[in-house]
Order: sequence, then structure tokens, then C-alpha cells
Amino acid sequence: MNKIALTGLLSLSVLLTACGNSQKATKSNFAKAIDAYATHEKVCLPVGLTLQNDQHNNIVFLGNQEIRIAKRDVDGKAINKNAIKQMHVLVDAGLYHQEEEKQQDNKIPVIVFTRTEKSNDTVVNSPTTPLLCIGKQHVEQIILFTEPTPDNGVMASKVVYDARIQPEKWAEKLLKTRDDDWKDKLHQPQRGVSTLVLTNEGWKDIRAIQ
Repeated sequence: MNKIALTGLLSLSVLLTACGNSQKATKSNFAKAIDAYATHEKVCLPVGLTLQNDQHNNIVFLGNQEIRIAKRDVDGKAINKNAIKQMHVLVDAGLYHQEEEKQQDNKIPVIVFTRTEKSNDTVVNSPTTPLLCIGKQHVEQIILFTEPTPDNGVMASKVVYDARIQPEKWAEKLLKTRDDDWKDKLHQPQRGVSTLVLTNEGWKDIRAIQ
């Protein structure tokens, strides 16, 4: 009986210690709390596609319901090779469907891509341009945090951190097809600020409980 009782007390002690550790104000606990919230939040950005048409360039944004890309210019020279390659990445991901090739009034062949129903979970409409949800963020390091203090009935701490975007597989392939500095910026750590509050389950991002 004494052994059983002792074992039970030790187990309870370990459990309480584990619970206590999750409620401590540490960089590790804060990183876990921010990452836990990030699993439900996508990183969505405007992604432009540069197209050459009739001797000039224009930009369309991935996420538009329809994207038309000219295969050749008025002189019959092949154009927009890289843009077509990028669209094929989205076709392979099931986000766009490639329609039959068409011809414009000037006889220039055009490839038409239309969004699929699957893309509805990947594209967010905004007042200016559609946003393409390419992945989720992951905390790389906690820079600093304030001493936890009472705020509206809860213990809260403001946390400054650096995070990197973890792209979806198709987004990683899309990045490899681009020759601008857009992909380089995505691979750089981004500074963020979150307010964390203490709960019975440990620290949580305040946005997760509002």
C-alpha cells in the first residue's frame, strides 16, 4: 500500500510540475503558444505575375478568376515562358484549370487559366488584389517579452519574435520559378508582435481565445 501510495504521489508531483512548467513565462513556452495559433492562420500575400503583351509588360495577380497569357507576340516570337511555367505549378496543385488555347483578334495565341473550386481555400479577396495563401509562419526565435502583468483580469505578456514562412509544397515550387526578389524576402525572418495570456492550459495567443 505504501509503495502504491508513494508511486501515486510521485506521478501527481510530475504531473503538477509539467503543468507548472507550461505556465512559466519562458521563450520556449511563448514560441509554442505563437506557433499553436499560427497553425490555424494562413500567410496570404499579393503575388504578381508579369506578362508581356503587345510589346509592353503588365502585372496580373494570382488568385484572379481568369488569367490570360499570350504565348507569342505580334512577330510570332515566344513570350511569357516563365509566367506559363508558374501557372502550370498552380494547375498541378489543383488551384487552376487550363482551358483550350484561344486566339485574340490579332491572331495571337492565348492560354486561358481559370480558378478551380479547390482554390477557394487558398485565395482571399481583398479590396485591391486577391491574396494567395502560401503557407504558415513558424517562430524562429523570441527576441524579448515583457514581464507578465495583470490586464483585464488575466496575466498578459507582450512578445516580440522573428518568424519564417513555411510554404506549402506547391508554393515552394512556385518560388523556384521566380527570378525576382520576392522569394528572397519570403525566406527572410519577419518581425512580429503578439500578446499572450496565461490560461489553465498554459500560455495562449490572445487572438485564440477572443
